[in-house]
Amino acid sequence: MGRHTTPDASQHLLLAHFDAGTAGRATHNSVITTNASRTLTTQSLEVSIARGKVQLSHSLAIATMTARVTKIPKPAEADPAPRFATAKAPAAKTIGQLQKISAGCRACDLWKNATQTVFGEGPSSAKVMFVGEQPGDQEDRAGHPFVGPAGKLFDRALEEAGIDRDEVYVTNVVKHFKWVGERGKRRIHKKPGSIEIQACRPWIEAEVRIVQPQVLVCLGATAAQALLGKTFRVNTQRGQLVDSELASYATATVHPSSILRAPDDAARQAQMEAFIKDLKKIAKLVHSSQGS
Repeated sequence: MGRHTTPDASQHLLLAHFDAGTAGRATHNSVITTNASRTLTTQSLEVSIARGKVQLSHSLAIATMTARVTKIPKPAEADPAPRFATAKAPAAKTIGQLQKISAGCRACDLWKNATQTVFGEGPSSAKVMFVGEQPGDQEDRAGHPFVGPAGKLFDRALEEAGIDRDEVYVTNVVKHFKWVGERGKRRIHKKPGSIEIQACRPWIEAEVRIVQPQVLVCLGATAAQALLGKTFRVNTQRGQLVDSELASYATATVHPSSILRAPDDAARQAQMEAFIKDLKKIAKLVHSSQGS
């Protein structure tokens, strides 16, 4: 067997020195590693902060540039010029002035498909004002109210009732022709809506103000409900006098176009006679007011 050698004191000292050195180097390396990590961490933080500052500065620069480019302007001051021709209606002194101003009316979209404005006609001293719904196909082309088939029937009824057409004022609550589609060469009428009626309101108010009729007669439901109230029913209230600020006497009857739509000749004749009867009441009312 080999001899077991026990390390002497010098060997113990050498081993201890080796162990201590190894431990020292290990500790030193650990310190270096730790310091390096801290240094790297610090450097990373500084880089991150630096990048953040650059990004923040970049973002602020972009925001500033965007703000300059997309700066919201101050609200423009209101245009002192009237937007619609209807704004000039209250200042008009004559029917002729109203007719001229209304030629450029753009208060609603009906002008886009209409040929022209069709304003009221008749003497400013007229005792009776007849108000229909709107101009029809022929009225739109001619530029005058009640000159189409319904207008011709209206003229015959006025004559039968003893009323001179040249002595009355005739107009419509809407001054442009509203139509949809065509039937042959004739454009098909479409009832105007509340927005269009309201847009034209200044015109009829100005006409009433200038003419100052003693009797206001609405022809048809559209005119009656626009001027006498939405609850007015022509079928049940035709010929009845109602209170109105527009004239001393106000009433309504059918529109002459409704007579043309009667199903047969007998019905058309009956409706025509009823229409003439309503007009005779109006003629009598005018004569009686003049006598008093």
